[in-house]
Amino acid sequence: MGPWPTRALLAAGLALGCACGSGRAGTTAAGASDGGSVDANAPQDDGGAPAVDAGAPEGAAAPGSEGGSSTDASSAVWRPFDDTSPWNTLVPVDAAADPDSGAMIADFASIAGQTTIWINIQQYSVPVYWVDSATTPMQTVSASVGGTGFRTGATSDSASAGTGLAPIPSGAMPAAGTDKHLCIVDRNAETEWGFWDAVDGTGGWTAGEASTMDLSGDGVRPPTNDTPWWAGQGPRACGYSLIAGLITTDEIMAGQIRHALILAYPHIESRYYTPPASSAQGTTSEALPTRGIPCGGHLQLDPTLDVTTLGLSPAGLAIAVALQQYGAFVGDFSGAVSLYADESPTAQAYWDGGVLGNSAVSAIPLNRFRVLQLGAIYDNNN
Repeated sequence: MGPWPTRALLAAGLALGCACGSGRAGTTAAGASDGGSVDANAPQDDGGAPAVDAGAPEGAAAPGSEGGSSTDASSAVWRPFDDTSPWNTLVPVDAAADPDSGAMIADFASIAGQTTIWINIQQYSVPVYWVDSATTPMQTVSASVGGTGFRTGATSDSASAGTGLAPIPSGAMPAAGTDKHLCIVDRNAETEWGFWDAVDGTGGWTAGEASTMDLSGDGVRPPTNDTPWWAGQGPRACGYSLIAGLITTDEIMAGQIRHALILAYPHIESRYYTPPASSAQGTTSEALPTRGIPCGGHLQLDPTLDVTTLGLSPAGLAIAVALQQYGAFVGDFSGAVSLYADESPTAQAYWDGGVLGNSAVSAIPLNRFRVLQLGAIYDNNN
């Protein structure tokens, strides 16, 4: 499948910004890093299926809409990372599809019981707490896998565990569901503190993985195959920060999403990854190294598809246009084909006002996606 030559008709008010498996020979980065054995890629989404948890955590700080790491004349809505980040770069009109795109999309679009896109909101998503780290008290977090910012106490680069400080506000709670993601963002300091399997226990905060991310840069961690291995670790299975690719309330209020989204699905290819991913999904009964799209794979919704004919809500239309303009990066395993929206109590109250539901983009046909040309492939040996 070649590049699509034109873009779709967009909704009024939405400006147009501007082989899997055995086919790895010759493209896989040689060798595993010293950290390969400790990178179990625990951050996985065990859920994602359409099961709604009516309960909501309490105490989220209200998001703002001004300032931030990247703005342009078309929108005052904050977005993380600089304008050259792969997350913030429009898909070129002449972008080439990967030679195995057809096979990967045929599998992607035909998983039994998961043939529509689900938006994780009530659980298995990411609650974002916006803070001022100059005034929010710092708390010590002990991480089983300590990435950047959480290496205090690690005896050497080969050690997995470490501790670090994070401005976790009072009342903050991780996401509902087994992943227990928690995202703390200081937009003025342009820093994220991201956690997988976060727990506020009697002895203080712990996390399965903890790491910081500089939100003023390109948002891409170095490969875990490089030294030090822990620099490539992130709270997502694929190494991303948690704010990357997340749908926020400010964007939906503005009617425009100016970045790529993050997508998870059951048949994500395990073991292998390509930038902007920095690590790979671990092999499971569903995530296999012989099929699927690897971590970092870039999907684009056919821009010739007239998304205004799909009967989408305004929020759904903004998401569909983002999938055409910026696409989505594969970032995690999920029990459903999933996108992610802010799960904080403040955001959920907004979504629940009829703004965004779990099935808001279910009318988008999965077979109208393509996988863009994959870059360098790394073998995580997991």
